[in-house]
Amino acid sequence: MAAASAPAAKPPPPAVQDESCDDIIALEAPAMMGQLGAARRKCLEGALAGAGAQTQKSKISVVLMVDAEARADRADWERIIKRHLETIDRSDPNLCLKYAVHLYRGGVGRANGVIRWADYALENKASWSGTTYKKNVYTLYKLRAQAANLQWTAADKAFVEDRSDENEQKAKQLRGTVKDYSREWLDYARASAQETKAPLALCVSAAGSAEFCQ
Repeated sequence: MAAASAPAAKPPPPAVQDESCDDIIALEAPAMMGQLGAARRKCLEGALAGAGAQTQKSKISVVLMVDAEARADRADWERIIKRHLETIDRSDPNLCLKYAVHLYRGGVGRANGVIRWADYALENKASWSGTTYKKNVYTLYKLRAQAANLQWTAADKAFVEDRSDENEQKAKQLRGTVKDYSREWLDYARASAQETKAPLALCVSAAGSAEFCQ
């Protein structure tokens, strides 16, 4: 008589995703891979809302930010970094710079934000050193000048289309801003031995002559 066959092994139960978010340090690795998952993101959002200390809020917020960036979810990343900088901590010049670059890609409608966050980054530029300092500070001066130039260009176009006193004054004011920002960019480029062609061209354009930019 043939031996009875052994009963088939039962498949293992499906893995239950850990939805807890108490250990922020343990969540850093999955966040870097964009693998927090919806449940843990929801848990972290709740923890952020209930956290008392700003340091704890900042740690939670950064984990959420890293995860959103790794998932290439630009809308979620923008929401999180905007909240982080507006309500939690704006002292990290790297985040301010990253946000300013992101806003610059949005065109003239976001130029005020570019200038604002570039200014905040410049306030904390002492956090950098060496070549990182030189490169980032140059980029910030460049962002400010170019964002202001977007505004001036739009205002000048509006004045051409409607030559009202209001439009003329706005275009004149923004031209002055570009003149000042481009000169600061140019001065830093010269002082740090970096590329001067672009800031010089913008400076001359806004000033109306090369003399101001010497």
